[in-house]
Amino acid sequence: MTILILILAMLALPQEPPPVRQASPENFVGTWVGVQTWAIDNPPPGAKEQQEVTLTIEEFGGKLVGSLTPFFGGADGASFVNGELAGDTLQASGRFGQPRAGEPASESRNQPRGWKDGARIQLAFSADRNNLKGTADVQLNGVNWLKFNYDLSRKRSRY
Repeated sequence: MTILILILAMLALPQEPPPVRQASPENFVGTWVGVQTWAIDNPPPGAKEQQEVTLTIEEFGGKLVGSLTPFFGGADGASFVNGELAGDTLQASGRFGQPRAGEPASESRNQPRGWKDGARIQLAFSADRNNLKGTADVQLNGVNWLKFNYDLSRKRSRY
């Protein structure tokens, strides 16, 4: 009886929440390959259900920078230069196109112009050793427009 009361008392003690896992840049840096899928109810007619993509992430000046090709079916892809870690997630805002080397994406003369200039991409990725899962939320002129899911793996080098 005493043991039962002791066990019940231990179960009633407040439990500490599990520690928040903090990722390091090394968890994300590298080349990732996999698929981009639509995460909206009605994708455009003729859109591929899955599209093969490559995501390259590097550390530059204390920030994570990356490029994703193709993006939205276009060869110019998407890029981000201000990736930050929040817990175990990489969060970044990006744009269509690729910046020139050493040039901030927001100021790049190499960025596509026209309707793509008003598009912003919010990226979020979580890494688990050799797997990367994430989303891209696309806004056009401040209005939610498209959403994609990503299921990627580290690109293996050939021996």
